[in-house]
Amino acid sequence: MGRPMIEPVRVGLNQLVLWYDGTRIQTWPAFLAAVPDGVHLPSATDFGRKYDTERMTDRRHAAGEKIIRNLPGLEAKNGRIILKGLGLLSLTPNGYSVSPDGRKLRAAYIDDPKGKGWVRLLAKIMLAREPRTRVVIRALSVEGAELRFDGKKWFGGSLRKAQLLADGVPIYPFHGDDGDFPTLRTLLREHSWWALGEWRDDPLLKEAENCRFTGTLQEHLSLHDVGLALRGPFEILLYLGVLQAQDKLCWIDRGAATRELGEDLSAEFGWESTTKALPIEQLVANQVKELRSDTGYVIASDLRQALRREGIENPDAEIARLQSQGKLVIEAEDFGQARHGEGLFGDPRKQMVQIRVMIGSAR
Repeated sequence: MGRPMIEPVRVGLNQLVLWYDGTRIQTWPAFLAAVPDGVHLPSATDFGRKYDTERMTDRRHAAGEKIIRNLPGLEAKNGRIILKGLGLLSLTPNGYSVSPDGRKLRAAYIDDPKGKGWVRLLAKIMLAREPRTRVVIRALSVEGAELRFDGKKWFGGSLRKAQLLADGVPIYPFHGDDGDFPTLRTLLREHSWWALGEWRDDPLLKEAENCRFTGTLQEHLSLHDVGLALRGPFEILLYLGVLQAQDKLCWIDRGAATRELGEDLSAEFGWESTTKALPIEQLVANQVKELRSDTGYVIASDLRQALRREGIENPDAEIARLQSQGKLVIEAEDFGQARHGEGLFGDPRKQMVQIRVMIGSAR
């Protein structure tokens, strides 16, 4: 038998703020361009005070705090793991400094502020490291998916009422609460480990196989005004032509996404077919690890779709074959909801499954 499933690591997610005006996509690189090389400051907020504004919004909060809130990355604080942002500022023994990726973004912006080079770089970092952005773009990357705003134009009307339609099932990607319908909170819960992206390789998570998102000060994760914050990455992708918009509709141009953002992200988000010369059990194991929720379950329809993108024509039959050969174990199964689609092997009791693939020493 395989080893026991490791308890999900709690990861505190900082509130998503990004920059004040989502349409001003140059805000962060322009800010970093004002920071000289070699600067170390005691806190990230000190960067905002020194290179943005010294104004205070009240007795305790600096106005410059918002622009830097999501610039630091993954940190350990008081025995907890906190994901503050994208890692463009890094914590060192001498305080905070601009990280290597922050320096690359700054250099690209200084070299050609009106070009697309720095925009591509910022988009790649955003899609590789920001969980809320990742899960929304992942849902929008399903073949035929489209986002419908509540108003008559791009980001018009109530953002909480905007609907992302994929496979005929509406998702409310800018709605942060739980409800009778899937929202951003649902996506973060069902795709928590995948949502971490590049942070999964950080030394702070070296023993982790799964995670559960919480707030930074309390258990409940705040998604306050998340639609306003997500406009920033949406504007970046619109500028690059990765997103297309007409009136109240928005969709992904899969060809443009691959051209502008590269093969790695294309493979991860499923913009192009990514058939790989790997054993079938390794492909299944990889996708199970990517898609596992914070409860350890995988949605069978998501796994089926991901394996088809890997070039597997009949995923259910291959999983059954691996199971009969003792290479795969279904450790638990459960009913899902209507939006979860067809269960594994067509069994509604297997809409959600816990799967362990026996590879190498695990067999």
